[in-house]
Amino acid sequence: MRHPSLTRALLFAGLLSPAVTLAQRPSGGEGGARATSDTLPRVHVVWGRRDGTSTFPLANYPQVKPLVSGQMDFRHYHTSAEVEEWMQRWAKERPDLVELYTVGNAFSGRPILQLTLTNKKTGAHTQKPAAFFEGGRHSGEITSTESVLYLAWHLIEKYGNDPAITKLLDTKAIYLRPLNNPDGSDMYRLTAQANRSTVRPYDDDGDGLLDEDAGEDLDHDGFIRQMRKFVGMGKGNAVKDTADKSGRLMRNVPMGQGDYMMYPEGIDNDRDGRINEDGIGGLDLHRNYPYNWRPMREPTERGNTQGGAGEYPLSEPETRAVVLWLLQHPNVSVSNSMDTSVPMHLRGPSTCEEEECMFPADRKLFLHFDSLGITRTGYPWAGNTYRTYATRLARTPEEARPEALYGHGPDWGYFQFGAIWYGDELWNGGRERDYNGDGRWDQYEVLRYCDEEFGGRCYKNWTTAQHPDLGEVELGGYDPKFFAQNGPPEVLEKWARNQAMFNLDLALALPEVSITELSVVKATSRRGAPNDSATHEVRVTVRNAGYLPTALDQAKRVKIVRPDAVTIAAPRGSSARVLGLAPEFHLAGGETTTVTQRVRVTEATTFTVRFSSTRGGVAEREVRVAP
Repeated sequence: MRHPSLTRALLFAGLLSPAVTLAQRPSGGEGGARATSDTLPRVHVVWGRRDGTSTFPLANYPQVKPLVSGQMDFRHYHTSAEVEEWMQRWAKERPDLVELYTVGNAFSGRPILQLTLTNKKTGAHTQKPAAFFEGGRHSGEITSTESVLYLAWHLIEKYGNDPAITKLLDTKAIYLRPLNNPDGSDMYRLTAQANRSTVRPYDDDGDGLLDEDAGEDLDHDGFIRQMRKFVGMGKGNAVKDTADKSGRLMRNVPMGQGDYMMYPEGIDNDRDGRINEDGIGGLDLHRNYPYNWRPMREPTERGNTQGGAGEYPLSEPETRAVVLWLLQHPNVSVSNSMDTSVPMHLRGPSTCEEEECMFPADRKLFLHFDSLGITRTGYPWAGNTYRTYATRLARTPEEARPEALYGHGPDWGYFQFGAIWYGDELWNGGRERDYNGDGRWDQYEVLRYCDEEFGGRCYKNWTTAQHPDLGEVELGGYDPKFFAQNGPPEVLEKWARNQAMFNLDLALALPEVSITELSVVKATSRRGAPNDSATHEVRVTVRNAGYLPTALDQAKRVKIVRPDAVTIAAPRGSSARVLGLAPEFHLAGGETTTVTQRVRVTEATTFTVRFSSTRGGVAEREVRVAP
């Protein structure tokens, strides 16, 4: 239903037009789809039944248009349609390396697509060690999608030419999910709207209405920026920042200490005295993971809660599609499920001190990758969410206290899935140059970088407008999409590439098992030998050539992996027998070990020796045993 004041708001913002034609309903979901017309689409309709509007004008951003249609470039942000076109193209052009498939459906019913990259001639992907890389969870954090696309493109283009990449795809499987949240992504890339994650309608402000107060692009520039209104000294919550002589930059101050009031660009549609407080969606896919999940509200008001967590763990199909698929693919040892924008190599734990709740050997591996990541990308931070992230900007003792974050992906990835799992944050919001050398970035330095590097295009000067409720206001501020939350297209490739190369480092560290030596000796009745009827002993030397172990200690604890095992099998129908239990163990990175299996033969027999590791892969050889 439409709120009584909504029609007025839509008319003011120019959203009501007789030319609007809605698209056909997609399969699944509840509500609207993308809008079309007989000629050129003019609006985008967000899926879902809500009290506010679901219909928004198309923004027609130049930042989402390729330099040359049909050619790959990373100087623009790919729309979901373009992402899907490239995935389909790769699968068609390189069927020997690329498999494209659906892993689930988003809230609207749209398919969530994923690629597997591996040389199919060297074995099935399920028989190989694997890595999983994901982007596009949060609607507006679209740099992450570009990095996953970059890695896919890089691996496909380099295969057969780069020895390291050729070996990687010959022996490993790389799972790539560029766009986990296509619904939110389309809304962000195609309209002025933005939200955190899923477009599922949600009552942000607790008034019983769903999504009834989304922002409006009042000046029709394609963005929802800010509004400022001069109210007189001592009546506002902001002042002009004196560091900026142009008078553009605003600085927030406590209410009653400023001469301007700051608002997001829009109208108070539900007449509750607030603007844009209940826009599209409101849940957070990155607080919906099952490990240490907490509800959004609880009646005692004394327990821990987590904003955006969803109705229950994995309530959202996008998150569920990650967890269920990975649980069915325990060969994955490393993962990076990326967002923007800190920037940081971010990981767990998110609710405890890592020295207390991580196995020392596992923590040592994470510290190694933290250091490797900073070297590769130049990010200023790497470490855990609970302390490193929460206190990275601390100036006071209160700010230096760690802070728990619940239902977080990296915690599920380590504590329940037992993997090296990062949730890296790309782009720095323009915090690029520390002009005064104080080791920090203030807003004037961000504005100066915008001016010097991009000619001020990332900041719109304040312009006067008449607001239906506030009277005369000024509209302006940073580009919220292609500067504040994601970088301008001119710098996109650097950020996408650097992060992709760190993810490649993770993949290159995967475990890799092999059988390096086989020997057969006569069984003896030496002291300590089993008292059995064995005629021979088969000695098998196995190795893990990867940097990572075949199982983290945490993976062993939660039994997400089986022990590594060497098994010996006689041909079907043979009289030969394998005696005793198969040896079980785990191999550290670079470790070699020899195990012995006793057999009984009455005639020459060729046995199949198989070394099987949940995360290290599978190796097989044959050995002949004769009486």
